[in-house]
Amino acid sequence: MSWRGVHEAVAVADTGSFTAAADKLNTTVANVSRRVGDLEDHLGVKLFMRTTRQVALHPDGEAYIAQCREALDMLETAEHALATNQTTLHGSIRMTAAVEFGERVVAPAIANFQALHDEVSVDLDLSNNRFDLIEGRYDLAVRIGALEESSLVALKIAQRRLLTCAAPDHLKKFGVPAVPADLKQHNCLRGSARQWRYSENGKLIKQAISGQTRCNSGTAVTHMAVQGLGIAQLPAYYVAGHLKSGLLNSLLPEFEPEPESIWLVHPDNRYVPDRVRALADFLAQHIMD
Repeated sequence: MSWRGVHEAVAVADTGSFTAAADKLNTTVANVSRRVGDLEDHLGVKLFMRTTRQVALHPDGEAYIAQCREALDMLETAEHALATNQTTLHGSIRMTAAVEFGERVVAPAIANFQALHDEVSVDLDLSNNRFDLIEGRYDLAVRIGALEESSLVALKIAQRRLLTCAAPDHLKKFGVPAVPADLKQHNCLRGSARQWRYSENGKLIKQAISGQTRCNSGTAVTHMAVQGLGIAQLPAYYVAGHLKSGLLNSLLPEFEPEPESIWLVHPDNRYVPDRVRALADFLAQHIMD
């Protein structure tokens, strides 16, 4: 096949315009336009829908551009590996993770990875939304809990325990719940869930809770629990230190729910760049339960 115009077409698809693509490739708009036109003539397919205001990728060209992008990435990696005798990882990685877990666990692990591989740049998008990895062009994602059926490749790398706890002063004043149903008599510091999960004899229990305060920040709920404002159910990484120091007491340990799985997922591409594979291996080794 002819490679003439492939770089230019991928650049137009990535930037959304011929002008931006020309800037990216350090060439002229006329040259980009001519080469994309030559490629379209060669393929016999229109890759882009052009108007006076915007350029959009034509549906017929989406799969082709995606494969070209992958092929160019392979070519770039192969050339750089040859030049450096395969000793140095380089390039960019785009990934996403949930906000709190990303801040507390994923970001520090990435920092340690980049300390070892300073030619790799990582664009970490923290959001509690589960983005479409292919549409968003993400190389990796860290996801927690059950996974939906998809074509993604998933690797279980850790588990997340949910712990129920409260400050000693709160328990001294209001008593210690003996079973999940006792939570109805307590001020529960609510997050995004209206029910807390527990387990008894292998059976899932969903306990409705109520309270005066709701906050979607695990860090904030942790602070409120330490201050004695109520009972909280939080992932272990929020409260483990406070439980060890005695600022919080563990509650209902015999009803602790089954841990949630933590997954590292990536699109099911036949080719995964070495830098992405290396980061995935690093995260699998350094993100602990």
